[in-house]
Amino acid sequence: MRRPDPRSAAVALLVAGCCLSAGYGVTGCGTASPDRPAAPTRPNAGTPTENPRPGDFNGDGYDDFTTVLTSQSKDRSRSEENLVVVYGSRDGLAPATAQRTSPGKKYAYFTSPLRTDLDGDGYTDLVVGRGRGDSRLTTLAFFGGARGLGPATELTALPEGFRPLAAADFDGDGSTDLLDGGHGGKGYAFEAGAAPDGLLLHGPFDREGTPKRRAPLDLDQQGYAAPSSATTGDFDADGKAEVVFTYDFDAEEDESAPEGLHMVGYYEGGRDGLVRDTAREPAIGEAVSTFDGPRTPAAGDADGDGVDDLLLPTQLKVAPADMPAEGGALTILYGDRSGLGNGRAKSVIEGEGGAKRRIDYGSSPAVGDVDGDGRPDIVVNTPDFRRHDGKVTLLPGGPGGVPSAAGEQTVDAETDGLPGTPNPHYWNAFGHQPPLLDVNGDDHADAVVFAPLYEKRKGAFLVLPGTDNGFAPKKTQLLTPNDLGVPLRLK
Repeated sequence: MRRPDPRSAAVALLVAGCCLSAGYGVTGCGTASPDRPAAPTRPNAGTPTENPRPGDFNGDGYDDFTTVLTSQSKDRSRSEENLVVVYGSRDGLAPATAQRTSPGKKYAYFTSPLRTDLDGDGYTDLVVGRGRGDSRLTTLAFFGGARGLGPATELTALPEGFRPLAAADFDGDGSTDLLDGGHGGKGYAFEAGAAPDGLLLHGPFDREGTPKRRAPLDLDQQGYAAPSSATTGDFDADGKAEVVFTYDFDAEEDESAPEGLHMVGYYEGGRDGLVRDTAREPAIGEAVSTFDGPRTPAAGDADGDGVDDLLLPTQLKVAPADMPAEGGALTILYGDRSGLGNGRAKSVIEGEGGAKRRIDYGSSPAVGDVDGDGRPDIVVNTPDFRRHDGKVTLLPGGPGGVPSAAGEQTVDAETDGLPGTPNPHYWNAFGHQPPLLDVNGDDHADAVVFAPLYEKRKGAFLVLPGTDNGFAPKKTQLLTPNDLGVPLRLK
């Protein structure tokens, strides 16, 4: 049975810089050595806004890239994680502005970073959990400002062990709330005893992490399983975010499993917290369920009507039901003021050119206007394309805003015009890392792709630029970890 890895998000962009900062392994940027650190190069100065762009930490109009990267020794006996931020500029991602943070000596990994304005100052902040094998967790915040993110700040006022799984305004008061779904049980990576209840902390927060109030959440399914993912969006346009949880377990193989377990949970946001709405769950569960557990949904306004929609990677089934899936698709449940799925009929996009025969088609969906025509487009991955080579597909927005496979564009490691050298054995793992970002400020969404075995196994990060004609492979920006000072392989 597949288990989610707390370090599964750790495929990303690592960059140079050796300006260490107190206790957290935070680095600045520029050419440096451990003995003689260089002054960091800062991004352009920006300004705060009432509704800061989630992609832009310093308010300068260029989106910034962040992710977590794992470096390993050749024999895989040692590994190190780093949280990385690289700022956008007129010329794309600017490696000289990069910041890197290690978890510190007492910790081993980071959770998936969350982008949100935690303190309400008009700049997007970065919130991330860090942990180690015994499930000990702390939460760090990097507060945004005119010159980018500040140093790592431990949110000491948060409850011990708090795991930031999602950030959104669930009660509609205009402030960010933080959600911890719990961890442990038999349905999550930490299997140390029963899963605890979840916890919702209502903002606004101060810079120590003190919330306005807190509310426990019954998400643990009788202690058996904690959620493995949480996808948030305002699917009914009432100003209060909803959340979709997925659970990763195989109760059929566990005789001790309690009755009534569910692999998907849908919760409505409200003034007093989250309330489960079981009526939405069957359609979601049917779309994301597989023999190996549910696929991970995403949210975004896919049809441009101002209401968030739910994007569901789907494995197409054939009769009888216990037969293997015949291919992959992307299912879109459209948001509506009367509730998710109550308005426009759902879309099931199978793709063209044989894409539907790939069961992982539709993975990692993300919404953005790539071609600049004012209509949202969708970008998805196909990780199993050409064995493990991977492929990125752009689904352009069509008439009425509904995206489709008509006119789709695909980019893979062998696409003409891409810079660099792909792995000749089809193990590039070529895939974009959501969200879509406008890193050069030209009002076209760009996709950051990571290919870990590109460039003779040195790895490469390729920024596919959006243009009026879709992605432009010949204009792709290539960055390698070695170019930026930190190789993927530890010595």
